[in-house]
Amino acid sequence: MKKNLYYTIEKEISDDGETLNGNKTITVYEIVNNEPNTLASINCSIEDNSWTEIQHYLEDNGYNKAEFEFILL
Repeated sequence: MKKNLYYTIEKEISDDGETLNGNKTITVYEIVNNEPNTLASINCSIEDNSWTEIQHYLEDNGYNKAEFEFILL
């Protein structure tokens, strides 16, 4: 059975406050005891695939044998 992980994407804005600077932050959450718990905060390029970045993080941190469903909030 797949475990649900939820994520948000925040695109970073340049100092001028009007344009994107090319970076984003992906925040990944798991639900523990009916409460959201931050599992990871991943900084990457806007060009990078969010699902791939999350999967790489999970593999690098010992979650490579688990199956996950990624749900964008």
